[in-house]
Amino acid sequence: MLCMGVTMQAQVSESGQWYNGWLCYSAKNMAAGKVLMNAMAEGEEHEFMLVPVPGEKDTYRVTDGPHDYVNEYNSVSTVRHMKKDGWDLLCFYNSNNQLTSVMSNEQGEAQDISIAKFKNQLVGEYELVTNDPDDELKLEIQWDQVSVNLELATYKVEDFNGIVLGYITIPPIEGSTNRLEGTWEVIPTKDGIKFYRLRQDEESFLWARDGFNYIFRWAGTGSPRFSYASSCLLNDKKFAKMDKSDLRTMRNEILATHGYRFQSADLQDYFSKKPWYQPAASNDDVKPSLIERLNIELIRAVELND
Repeated sequence: MLCMGVTMQAQVSESGQWYNGWLCYSAKNMAAGKVLMNAMAEGEEHEFMLVPVPGEKDTYRVTDGPHDYVNEYNSVSTVRHMKKDGWDLLCFYNSNNQLTSVMSNEQGEAQDISIAKFKNQLVGEYELVTNDPDDELKLEIQWDQVSVNLELATYKVEDFNGIVLGYITIPPIEGSTNRLEGTWEVIPTKDGIKFYRLRQDEESFLWARDGFNYIFRWAGTGSPRFSYASSCLLNDKKFAKMDKSDLRTMRNEILATHGYRFQSADLQDYFSKKPWYQPAASNDDVKPSLIERLNIELIRAVELND
């Protein structure tokens, strides 16, 4: 079971904010070990209560709060509070014991946390996939800047009412023809990244794809494609738009970084060709971190649900 071996804390911390991937909740410890969780989203209040499960340490069930506010966790069966390796987490499971959501105790505003997580998943060097040998386009996404054929520009992460959408806007580059000028939906793949050009409706201000896209190949072949999945909690679930086959690779790459030997021939063949893959003597020696195990479960949950 995931929680075994984890050092538990008796109370859910009231300090900081509990970030669930798009909102930050505040926690208030109540009588009888209950915890009231509250958040504000677009002028609408969200609220639920964590109620201790008798005889089970740091385990809760979810009930509605004392007010008639939105309870986005009313389908949750069990919540487990765990603290390890500097992480303070609330893990939400459905009736099938499937991890559906994770809250992390964070400092800062939800939008700032979301932007930082999204940027962390974009950073890297990429090359345009094309059949034209003269059509060279090199892309490097840095933390605050993007380089298009070595020309730098500061890009913007787009949001709607504070919710990060997975879109970036690249401005014109002075003195250069910037083919990537505009707003793009960015979706990672196991081989690189896809850019879908977006247009904004003048009345609703909503974004929609205009049918044009670029496919970029990831250039950092000497290290794992999804290395951020070993250090960054993926509770923002930006990977949810990825193809199921890419999600399978992403999930298993976490294990591959520890040398896991796969039963599936296609996975073993795929990772054995990676220069960073070093098979372990035994899978018993493969010990993913808490965050890696949670990310594996979060990715798997998206794979299983349409």
